[in-house]
Amino acid sequence: MAKTIKAADPWDKEWGWSVDDDTKATATSGSNATNHLHSSNSSDFTHALGPFTETYMVSASAGGRHMALAHKSKFVVVELNEKEGEYCAIGQGSGCETEGETITAILCLPLFVPSIRKSQIFIMAGYSTGWIRVFSETGTMLTAQLLENAQVLSIKTRTPPPVYKTVAHTCEDEEITILFEGNRVVSIDGQSLWMVLRVCDGQRESAFTYKKYEFQRQEEVQDVVSLGPSPPRQSSQNISTFSSTMSTNPFPTTATSRYIAVGNGPMISYYATTESSRPLMSAVSMASYVVSRVATPVFSFAKSWWSGNASSNLASQNTPAPYVPYMHAPPSHIEPATPIPSVLSLDDVERRITSISMAPPSTSAQRSTLAATCDLLGRVILWDVQSGEMIRMWKGIRGAVCGWVEAAEDEGDELASSNRKMPARISLFLVIYSERRGLLMVFHMRYGARVGMYRVGQGWRLVPCGHEPLGSSMVNADRRRMAMDQGEGECGCLSKCLLIGPNGEVRNIQVITQTKK
Repeated sequence: MAKTIKAADPWDKEWGWSVDDDTKATATSGSNATNHLHSSNSSDFTHALGPFTETYMVSASAGGRHMALAHKSKFVVVELNEKEGEYCAIGQGSGCETEGETITAILCLPLFVPSIRKSQIFIMAGYSTGWIRVFSETGTMLTAQLLENAQVLSIKTRTPPPVYKTVAHTCEDEEITILFEGNRVVSIDGQSLWMVLRVCDGQRESAFTYKKYEFQRQEEVQDVVSLGPSPPRQSSQNISTFSSTMSTNPFPTTATSRYIAVGNGPMISYYATTESSRPLMSAVSMASYVVSRVATPVFSFAKSWWSGNASSNLASQNTPAPYVPYMHAPPSHIEPATPIPSVLSLDDVERRITSISMAPPSTSAQRSTLAATCDLLGRVILWDVQSGEMIRMWKGIRGAVCGWVEAAEDEGDELASSNRKMPARISLFLVIYSERRGLLMVFHMRYGARVGMYRVGQGWRLVPCGHEPLGSSMVNADRRRMAMDQGEGECGCLSKCLLIGPNGEVRNIQVITQTKK
C-alpha cells in the first residue's frame, strides 16, 4: 500500500517499488492542488522516498512533470501521475565509483525528440571527484566525462525562449554550464550534446564539444549563469577591463561568451570574451550497451541498487543484479582552462553572494534581462543583467531561495497559435522563500508591488521550473507549437515554481492575473 513520505524514513532504507501501482491518491483540485511523492509495493519492504528534513538536491523539468532528487551518493527520478495526483518513482541510480564520492550537483534534462514531438528525460549529475555522468530516466548510465579534477558546484542549462515569445523562429545556441571548484567553468555546446544523446543506443559512439574557462578576477565563485553570445545588432559601448563603474551595457558587442559569476572578492563580476577558438572535444565514452540487454526493470532491483545494508542484500538474493555498462577509462589528460577577462565587477567586502537565479526570457527582449541574487547578509538583490545595475533590494531574508513565475495576460489567448503576429503578453513575478522565517513572498516585476506573502512554515523547498527542452533550437516552430497544443514534451511551459514540503507534499505556485473589463 502506498503512503505519503515520512520524514523519519532515512535515505539508506530500501525502496520497495513495484511496476504496477493500483493505489489511489487524494488530491484537491484548483490552483492550490497538492500532489504527493509516493513509493508503492505490496511487500513489507516499502519505505518512503526519504527524509525531507535532511539536505537534498532537486531539479525539475520545465513543467514540473519530472523531478530528480539526490542525497549523498544516490538519486531518484520521479514522474507526476496527473490522474492519481502522485509523483511516482520511475528510476534511481548512483554513479559513485570510489569510496567517499558523492553527488554534488544534479540537473533534470529533458531532450526534445522532433519525430514524436515529445521529450526524453535524462539526468546529468556532477560529483565531488569532478566526474560528470549522464543517466537515462530509469537510472542507466549513458556517458561519463572527467573534464576537471575538482568538485562540481552547479549545473545549469540555457535554451531558447518559447515560440510564443518570438514572432520569427531564430536558430539560437544552447548551452550546459558546469561550475567547478577553483573558479573554472565548462560550457558544453547544447546542440552537440543533444545529438550525442539522440544516438545513445549502444551501437554508435559520439562526442560533444565544449569550452573551458577560468575566472581569475574573483577569489571564490559560488554560482554562475551564462548569457550566451552577444545578440545581433546590439548598440552599446564597451568598457575597459576591470572597470567598476556602471555602464549602459558592460559586454562587448561581439562577445562570443558572456557570464555573470557571484561569490566574493568581488561579490559579482561580468566576464566576456570575443575569442572564437576551436572548441574542445570530449572523450568518446558512450556506454556500450543496449536497453534490451537489461534483464529486469529498474523496479526489480531497487532495493539492492539503493541500499547497501545486510537486510537489503538478503532480501534481494533472488533479484537479478542490474546490468552495468562498460565505460571507457578516464582520460589521462585534462584540458587546461582559458582565462576569461572581467569587464565589470562590484564588491562589498562584507558581502558574499551564494546564488544567482536568471529570469526567463522576456517577450520584449526575447532574452533574459533580470536576475536575482541571495547573499549571506540576508539580502535579495534584483539586477538588470544587461546594464549591471541594481534595481531593487530586499533585506532581512536570510537563507532565501528565489524562483520565477509567469502568467499570461491575454484572456482566452492561445499561446501555441500559429497565427500570432505579436509576442504574447506575459507578466513576470519573483518568488522568494525564506526557510528560516517560513515566509513565501511574491513580487511583480520589475518595479511592481508585493502581490502576496504567505506563512507556509519551515522545512519547505522552493524548486524553480521553466526551461525549454534541450534541442529546441534545432526544431522548427511548427513542431514546437504542435507539441504545445497537444500538451506533449513540456514545450512552451510558463515558468513556475514548486514547493516540496517536509512530509513530501508538492504544491504548485500560481499567480492568476485579472484582466481589466
